[in-house]
Amino acid sequence: MSGEQIGTVEWDGNALIGWITINGVRTRVRADMATIHRYAPGFNDALTWEVKAHGAEIFEKMKPFFLAAERNFELS
Repeated sequence: MSGEQIGTVEWDGNALIGWITINGVRTRVRADMATIHRYAPGFNDALTWEVKAHGAEIFEKMKPFFLAAERNFELS
């Protein structure tokens, strides 16, 4: 997974929103609580304050999810 970089991550009260560079392309990504609970290992029961405090770490753990979503989008 080299080449993927996490940019700024912000919590808007409903979802984490931020940027990740995937294969050299800067891509906007969004993850609501249900998605975070399902795809961010270690955050399966995270509270909103934890998500806000650890947003970049959560996106780091969700890289495989974002990469898979990007591949599925390209195939569509």
